[in-house]
Amino acid sequence: MKTPGAVSSLCWSGDALVDPVGGMVRYGLDGTTDDPHIRYAYRFDRAVMSPDGRYSVLYESLGTAGLLLEGTRVVRQLMRDFYQAHVHDYPVALHTLPSGRTLLAHCPESYCVVELEDAATGERLTKRDNTPADIFHSRLQFSPDGRYLASAGWIWHPVDAASVFDVPRALEEPASLDSAALMEGVEGGIFLTSVAFGAKDTLVFVRVDESRDGDRFYLGTYSLTERKQLSEVELEEPAGPLMVVDAEHVVDFFGHPKLVSRATGRVVQRWEDLDTGKVLASIRHHLPPPPPFALDAAHRRFAVGTASGIEVVTLAAQ
Repeated sequence: MKTPGAVSSLCWSGDALVDPVGGMVRYGLDGTTDDPHIRYAYRFDRAVMSPDGRYSVLYESLGTAGLLLEGTRVVRQLMRDFYQAHVHDYPVALHTLPSGRTLLAHCPESYCVVELEDAATGERLTKRDNTPADIFHSRLQFSPDGRYLASAGWIWHPVDAASVFDVPRALEEPASLDSAALMEGVEGGIFLTSVAFGAKDTLVFVRVDESRDGDRFYLGTYSLTERKQLSEVELEEPAGPLMVVDAEHVVDFFGHPKLVSRATGRVVQRWEDLDTGKVLASIRHHLPPPPPFALDAAHRRFAVGTASGIEVVTLAAQ
């Protein structure tokens, strides 16, 4: 798919791709382009969009500033804690409930406190006075049904760490956001560099085992309802951001997209011509920024921004 130039960000919206940072330009898979000719005069470099396409957040991935939009209209400015903000990815996610209400998850006051807000009104839905677990939250993502919210961040000194929260429970008991109890049984959530939601309340994760002989990476599956690990296999190569394709495969985006067998850990297909950066975990201040790419697990496809346009890859059903 050709574009006038390189895109600044990518989000799926139905059967189209949107570049919110680039001015909410919409690229249809049929080759059509809709440019509202709006520019946001700041150094935003990433974006997330609600499933219904109504809201989006532009943000500086290694900064503190964010901007919540409804369509192209500015709703309000967002901020995250300055502490170590230059080191790890901005924590923010959006999810639209069946009622039509959109939840905004972010860390507006402290790096270790996740809050849920009503995107439309700004109402804080998880007010509490509690002592949180000392985790640098990052790369927030809702499960497709909105039941769970995952964080793939880190703790001192530094060690990668993942947490998963039960969203309905958090809305009833906000203090539940201050623990990581749902990751019991997988190293307590420690040493997990990347996570992605799979089918039937499962979480697929990458775990790293650090040693003097070199790091070893493992791909595993965890049941959030049973609170136990279901499987784990050693990977033949390091892995970064994930997209769960089905029960047999994931796509790993470290370096370039790779289709990986969940049973063997081996790469079965590569797209070496598509650069997706060298990011393994949330701490990436020492790395060049990755090109924009967008995942659509429900339709088994992903899109990668290139110097000349957007490449869309759709995976055939096995």
